[in-house]
Amino acid sequence: MIFGAIILVIIAIFASILIAHDIAENRRLDATSVTLKSADYLTVPFGVEVKVSDFLEHLNGSLVDDFTIPTDTLGTQSVTFEYVNIKNRRRKSTFTITVADVMPPRVFGQSTYTVTKGYGGDLTNLMLSGDDLDDHPVREIIGDYNLNKVGKYSLEYRITDASSNSTSHPFILNVVEPTPSTGNTSTSTTSNGTPISQIIQQHKTADTKIGIDVSSWQGDINWNKVKASGVEFAFLRVGYGYNDENFLDTKFQANIEGATAVGLPVGVYFYSYADNVSEAQTQAEWVHEQIQNYSVELGVVFDWEDWSDFNQYGMSFRILNQVAEAFLSTAASHGYKTTLYGSKYYLEQFWQPTAPVWLAQYYDYATYTGDYWLWQLTDSGQVDGISGNVDIAVMYLK
Repeated sequence: MIFGAIILVIIAIFASILIAHDIAENRRLDATSVTLKSADYLTVPFGVEVKVSDFLEHLNGSLVDDFTIPTDTLGTQSVTFEYVNIKNRRRKSTFTITVADVMPPRVFGQSTYTVTKGYGGDLTNLMLSGDDLDDHPVREIIGDYNLNKVGKYSLEYRITDASSNSTSHPFILNVVEPTPSTGNTSTSTTSNGTPISQIIQQHKTADTKIGIDVSSWQGDINWNKVKASGVEFAFLRVGYGYNDENFLDTKFQANIEGATAVGLPVGVYFYSYADNVSEAQTQAEWVHEQIQNYSVELGVVFDWEDWSDFNQYGMSFRILNQVAEAFLSTAASHGYKTTLYGSKYYLEQFWQPTAPVWLAQYYDYATYTGDYWLWQLTDSGQVDGISGNVDIAVMYLK
């Protein structure tokens, strides 16, 4: 009996040693199975797509899921992942990354600006500037100047975001005496526009249609004459939104009834001043309320162009694109085809289109390299049935 008890004790001791060894070995494997890359690699630029494997220098085993890590929020975040080690045991490991804003703000300015003596405006609004992520970057003018003294001042425009990224733009400010008024305020109103017949001759093919976009600025329109002139479609301004209020274009009802009565396919565009997602969604819902009883074959267009006042909106370029997306996705939820309107310059510099594009570029041919299905090639077209100039566009069917 004593001998048997001794054997049991020995076995227990030996088992304990094996268990302890196994635990120690597992800890050693856990400690050495995963090696992270250096600290430099643990800082990630905002919005860059990364996966777990991008941060691993060495893995003695295999990842259970090499998932994508979200990088759309600035700051630190813990990432926990699972792997299977060489003993085919499932383990967890955690590391911390920092999502950082590494992009400096942008300034779109000229080299020289001229203001009159006594100018009371904000010089930081002379140039369009903004940041990809910061809604309220700091804008300042560096250098000495006197707006009440005629002179030439060498200055620097500086914009700094919340992550201390900064961009500077040197410029010359000329302060001049006001020009005396001559009392002659008459201006020439003669307009030599481009006849639609010329545009049809140049751009009409089996794969294109020629059309117009109109608003109350065009006044009363004779749609029978418009169609007879060769117009094949029309986009109509349904209205505009400003300071959380939406206003119906005073000629919208007459235009949509007149255009559809002569058999023209129509779309509508909404001129927006929205500065947040909620407002953009509300605007799209309002548009739906105005057009739901009409046939709007060509869909709904989002038109935001208030670039001269962009600095005062309190928006980053990211929020601006979210505003457009909110409007377009809300319109799409009601079944409308959606389109983003923009000129070549702003499409290239600011917009990140998620919907088909309506390009505005007043040139002999389009040089925008992105995709677009409409090209507004002039704002001075001449169309029978419309007094004055009108925008003319080409629609590409393929």
